[in-house]
Amino acid sequence: MKDLRQWIQALEHNAPKELIRVKKIVDPNKFEATAVMEKLESKGRFPAVLFEAPKALKGEDHRFKLLMNTFGTFSKMAVALDLPPETPKKQLMEEILKRQDLEKEPAIVAPQNSPVKENTLVGDDLDLNMIPIVRHVEMDGDRYFSPIAVSKNLTTARYNISWNRMMYLDPQHLAIYMSPRHLWTYFAEAEQTHRNLPIAVVLGHHPAFHMTGALLTPLDRDEYKAAGGFLGENIRITPSLSYGDDLYIPADAEIVIEGEIVAGQRTVEGPFGEYTGYTGPQRVSWLFEAKAINFRSDGIIIDIFPCKTEHMNAHLPIEASILRTMREATPNVIDTSWVDSGGPLTIIIRMKKKVEGEPMQAAMAAFTASNFIKIAIVVDEDIDPTNLKQVMWAVSTRVQPETDIQNLKGLQGHVLDPSLRHEIKGSGMIIDATRPLDRPFPRRGLVPEEILRKVSLRDYLDE
Repeated sequence: MKDLRQWIQALEHNAPKELIRVKKIVDPNKFEATAVMEKLESKGRFPAVLFEAPKALKGEDHRFKLLMNTFGTFSKMAVALDLPPETPKKQLMEEILKRQDLEKEPAIVAPQNSPVKENTLVGDDLDLNMIPIVRHVEMDGDRYFSPIAVSKNLTTARYNISWNRMMYLDPQHLAIYMSPRHLWTYFAEAEQTHRNLPIAVVLGHHPAFHMTGALLTPLDRDEYKAAGGFLGENIRITPSLSYGDDLYIPADAEIVIEGEIVAGQRTVEGPFGEYTGYTGPQRVSWLFEAKAINFRSDGIIIDIFPCKTEHMNAHLPIEASILRTMREATPNVIDTSWVDSGGPLTIIIRMKKKVEGEPMQAAMAAFTASNFIKIAIVVDEDIDPTNLKQVMWAVSTRVQPETDIQNLKGLQGHVLDPSLRHEIKGSGMIIDATRPLDRPFPRRGLVPEEILRKVSLRDYLDE
């Protein structure tokens, strides 16, 4: 049975330097938790940090823990997918692609056998202030959760799992921001018939479950089944306290808030620190009303460190989905660098070009797959896409701006792109930094490979 605690144990056993426990009291409402994370990142350190004594605004009857930087390194994500922590990113991406194709039926368990049902609160006992909620960066509209929202289509009964930020409003209400994807579609359909949409707000589970929320899963696939495939075992689910069999919640989660996105009502949400590294604007968003809280004793909250490396790394399953789409269009695509490129809206594509036109085809597939992409740079197989020095060398020596840079107008941009001049409509750019095949082109100046294999520095240097 996989849960967050099992992953923490696996991490401490396989990569002990990837986890730090902080026993000192920290006040996440006063930026103290994110200040610790900022100090670590400024030193080039990205361990998961488990705050064992975070303060809540109301009462200390229940002791919760706060986990940050769960996705701060690919090593921690590798452990979540049962791989060695030293697994290269390329291999990690291939594992994600493999697990995307797997499905496992969820296993329904009784409430009395569900760890998340260890404690339940409803009615006047329900106060979100009992949970340590994090204030992240200085312009945040209020304290924020960065949870997984589990929803069920009221017509098809398909379950959706998505990452959705939620801002504290009052003891029973949160503001939820929804991108125009599956959860947004479910709520729009419910609202058309004047119905609220029940959801489960999962504050902590195994990281592989959270990563499922970033997969670009087709609408015809149930995401509880997809989560089982991603976890490598059937995900255990149990009837919710508020909706019974009409909404199942993860049985092995740490904390789950049950409630509804309210039809016909909106609220103000934001600002919020975004994955782009900027503070996003305040906007009109949707209202969530809490009905019940289920939680394990000493329940652990997974919180994403926004604007920073973890926030970008959490998009890795999206990058894998984009890679898949490109390979379907152009099988010669080898790999990509997006979340680790330093450019939150820029993807670098490595391919073994066979004919002219393939770089454009691959780049257009990336734009089709996700509006996260604004700039695509295509390089040859001799360029490491994660090495920006090599990428810029290819751009400098293999690109003629007049012919190899294409500007695309009228694309759907990303609402979080601060450079947009329209609310959503934007533009794109493709840089073909591959060698031409239709004319002679200089070879790179390299030492013969067979000599490099034979020569060892130890034979020539006194080191």
